[in-house]
Amino acid sequence: MIAHFTSGTTDFLRQLKAKNEAKIWVFEGAEGALAYTEEPNAAIFSAPRSYEQVTGTGDLPDKGYIAINNIPVTEEGRPIFEDVFKRRAGKIDQTPGFKALRVLRPQEGNTYLVLTAWQSKQHFEDWKTSEAFQQAHKKDADKPKKPPFSGGPAYVTTYHIDND
Repeated sequence: MIAHFTSGTTDFLRQLKAKNEAKIWVFEGAEGALAYTEEPNAAIFSAPRSYEQVTGTGDLPDKGYIAINNIPVTEEGRPIFEDVFKRRAGKIDQTPGFKALRVLRPQEGNTYLVLTAWQSKQHFEDWKTSEAFQQAHKKDADKPKKPPFSGGPAYVTTYHIDND
């Protein structure tokens, strides 16, 4: 599966969504607005950023909360990074409020996206303080603080969806 993003104002992206038959989600956040589609034809966006899905689960909701972890990965670290997420597959699915996960490999550049969709911001915050989260993100004392695949500092962007 290929996913495509584009940026713009909320009004512009909502108009783009209304003009197209393709399924498009509009994410709104402090960093601005994004349009997202999993349709194969990127031509619906004039300047798409395209990603290939490494792993994923669930259906993106029309309402809810989106957290996108932007993780730069070195070229030689790609197989390691992807393996980590493939081995974690299914571990988040039973978390209250969880809706969907997409681990997305960039077609250009080195920043992977780990997109999670939640019923609400509170569900996401509860996940971050859960024992399951701690287990998934624990660091061993023997391991270096920086993962071997790291291509730079990661950061999270968050959005709300209300696509009625």
